[in-house]
Amino acid sequence: MSKWSSARSNLLALAAVALALGACARDEGQASDSRAARASAIVDPEMRVDEVSQEEPGVARRVWRAGNDTARTIAGNLSVSLEEGRGGPLALAFATGVTIRAEQLSAHRANTKTGGPDNQTFAQLLGLPDQVDVRVYRVVDERVSQSASRGGLCGELRTTAMAVAEFVDDTRWVLRIAASRGEVAPGDAGGDPQVCGVFAYEQPQ
Repeated sequence: MSKWSSARSNLLALAAVALALGACARDEGQASDSRAARASAIVDPEMRVDEVSQEEPGVARRVWRAGNDTARTIAGNLSVSLEEGRGGPLALAFATGVTIRAEQLSAHRANTKTGGPDNQTFAQLLGLPDQVDVRVYRVVDERVSQSASRGGLCGELRTTAMAVAEFVDDTRWVLRIAASRGEVAPGDAGGDPQVCGVFAYEQPQ
């Protein structure tokens, strides 16, 4: 083999090595960029953990015992159900003979103002922790039987809306209902919901 052929072979070999090294460097750089991109794309999952255990009324617990004087004297014990599952119309049957069908209008944190002249919060009105969610319902139908000697939840006047919360108070599940008779529902701006009674319930032992 001539000196020229030998030199040419050496140059070709060196070029091949250089190309291989360059490819490795590019591959390593791309892998590093890919690892960096994956690392930057990983985020902590958004997981809400309620500070107070709570539930939509009617989902898990159906039977409630009257827990304050207003509930005992006006409405009595209560059974609650959802007509169409979560978010569906809420049906309430009180032992005194009052039955209510209601549709959900809105949901608020307990520290939201209810409106009206006092403009207290739902927490103040219902006796709730600030972390609890309150669901506001429009009363579609209220039926009062003859056995309901004190009338409906608002007496002789029609109940137009309810604010309801179900949560764990200390170690037991409780249900709170604020009935109103105004043209504006609790939590709506620009009017007085005219709350006519707060009914407290608890789970039977």
